[in-house]
Amino acid sequence: MDLQVARVSVPLLGAVCIAASKYGVVRVHLGDELPRFQRELTTAWPEAVLHGPGPVTRAAARAILAYLSGGPDPKVETVLPEEGFASRVWRQIARIPRGETRSYARIAKAIRSPAAYRAVGQACGKNPVPLLIPCHRVVAADGSLGGFSSDLTYKRKLLVLEGVALS
Repeated sequence: MDLQVARVSVPLLGAVCIAASKYGVVRVHLGDELPRFQRELTTAWPEAVLHGPGPVTRAAARAILAYLSGGPDPKVETVLPEEGFASRVWRQIARIPRGETRSYARIAKAIRSPAAYRAVGQACGKNPVPLLIPCHRVVAADGSLGGFSSDLTYKRKLLVLEGVALS
């Protein structure tokens, strides 16, 4: 498998690392740790050959830059597992409109697993493409931020960017 890999300087977050196959984005990392990101990719896909930026990573970078500059949600093709609990959670999260949030419990109810709100949080933490699947829009039932796989500072910045009033 060939993977295009790019590190992009972005407003608000500093940098984002993106990995993509020719079919779509497979990973997004919020932060500037390109060597660590590359190690994670070769661990996840030992057979992968890493290349520099390509057309898919460039398109994703443009969409992410536009979003972080106040534009629309990034609409980029992703390559993710299509089955399992986490994929059901991610599909539900992808439906949350910009500027709105949902609780972990509400996501659990929406996917017909009302007792699985903690598992929803775990699925959020495993989201391989933050920003493309906006897991930052999922918060605790009391309105507090809950968790975020990258860093709560990023989650707060993204929600403020989208106009969400934080408690």
